Amino acid sequence: MFRKWILSVAVILVTVWATTQAQEPDAASGGLTLEQQADQYKSTVLLVLANRATSLPAENAFAVAAVLDEASQQLDACAAGLATHQQIWQYKVCGSAVLQQGLAALSALQSASGAAPSGTF
Repeated sequence: MFRKWILSVAVILVTVWATTQAQEPDAASGGLTLEQQADQYKSTVLLVLANRATSLPAENAFAVAAVLDEASQQLDACAAGLATHQQIWQYKVCGSAVLQQGLAALSALQSASGAAPSGTF
């Protein structure tokens, strides 16, 4: 009985320790937590898309907002599964795909609106 109790307590302590280790920043990440790294990358992707959208006519504002909102939702979905620092690279691969989709959507909007192509990609 006492051994089962000790074993249960040990398992709980190891689980808590492993969880906190997964959430603590490490030196390779620049001291940022997983959430901070994901937020930083999300901000970068959305900034690139917003900068790309500046070459579009004002009448495309609603479509641009929809592209940015969709990208934000997709990046949140990419980040939902983050549990360890090693997974941040999977998140960045997912984020790169979101960026490519967003850039393609903005290019399609630009072509459809007849606006001059942007030289800043």
